Amino acid sequence: MTRKTVGGLLPGTLLLVLLSAPGARAQSGPPSSIAFHSNRAGNNNIYVMNPDGSDQIRITPDTSNNQRADISPDGKQIVFASNRAGGGSHFEIFVMNADGSDVRQLTFTPAANTNTWPRWSPTGDWIAFQSNVGGAFQIHAIRPDGSAQRQLTDSAINQFPAWSPDGTRLAVRRDADIYVIDVTGASDPVRLTTAGPLNQMAAWSPDGTRIAFMSTREPGNYPSVFVMNADGTGQINLTPKMDTGTGTWTSRAPAWSPDGEYIYFTGLRPGMPGEQIHVMRADGSDQTPLTVGPAVSAEATFRQVRAPVITSVSATPNVLWPANGRVISVSVAVGVSDDSDPAPACRITGVTSNESIAGPAWWATGPLTIDLLAQRSGVGAGRVYTLAVTCTNSSKLSSTTTVDVTVPHDQRK
Repeated sequence: MTRKTVGGLLPGTLLLVLLSAPGARAQSGPPSSIAFHSNRAGNNNIYVMNPDGSDQIRITPDTSNNQRADISPDGKQIVFASNRAGGGSHFEIFVMNADGSDVRQLTFTPAANTNTWPRWSPTGDWIAFQSNVGGAFQIHAIRPDGSAQRQLTDSAINQFPAWSPDGTRLAVRRDADIYVIDVTGASDPVRLTTAGPLNQMAAWSPDGTRIAFMSTREPGNYPSVFVMNADGTGQINLTPKMDTGTGTWTSRAPAWSPDGEYIYFTGLRPGMPGEQIHVMRADGSDQTPLTVGPAVSAEATFRQVRAPVITSVSATPNVLWPANGRVISVSVAVGVSDDSDPAPACRITGVTSNESIAGPAWWATGPLTIDLLAQRSGVGAGRVYTLAVTCTNSSKLSSTTTVDVTVPHDQRK
């Protein structure tokens, strides 16, 4: 067997190994993790698809106007707006299982009211949405079972709620600008945009450092996707207009991939019969349509996916004795749970030693196996190898923990 030498480091030094995943798709994520609505079948219905645009599946096979869907963080439910309860412009909020079964109505308002743009909180405990039940649109929140509905805003016009990754704030359109509001009301709203005429449809990056949004500030007032830092600085147009036609270049409704590397958006481009779902890198490059056809496809949302949770880790053996300079094979067992990937990939990604080591002392032999030198200094309490173990899911989100393997000073330790 060929060994890869990864040893011979000073104490406290960490060496990362084997992090790449050959053959992984650029737009990674769990199957059916994007929801969107399209009128390709004659009326608006909810569809889901994979992150690369494949396997587009219709979820609501009816004649109602079903739109603006969002998948729950655990992937089990889809919330959406529909006029099935009253027809026309009377929209209510509904939730259904991910396969379209068991549709339940969550909001009940008088005819001609509109409740729409529902968005799951990061924990799945709340659904924020916009409603004009009191006149001007305001932001409301409701439990997924339809209980505990409450109004979160009460001034101006507030629309298009977007949860921060920690679930404490919402980015909203207030009048014509993007504001961030504290859902507890503990702090005042913060205005992030000032360049008009319209800024809306905000979306937080998964790490909470950036916000993508739609703005019509460019000459000609065409909708374009911008990105800014979470404090409102550094506002950049990611989709500047590349043609001179009228109404042939629009970009709106951004949504981030779970790893923060890509932004999905609704766009119209020359030669397209209607709006389609596109994807681009987070810097605006590599813009690619994912849906095609004569019908309008609109407003994709990406399921909020979390990193794997490492529940246990152990090394066998975890004590190397005697300290006679032999090379001993060590295997690591990892317990991991992930609500979006049934089999996250786990591997040893680094090693440290508490002692200075002159030459190689460990060699990688597999994702969760390593050879360690049963050796320690003649002084001190003994050597401690600390193995870093990383688990990565299909969305390229990772969690890391450590496990120790010791070479005691003597057999009593």
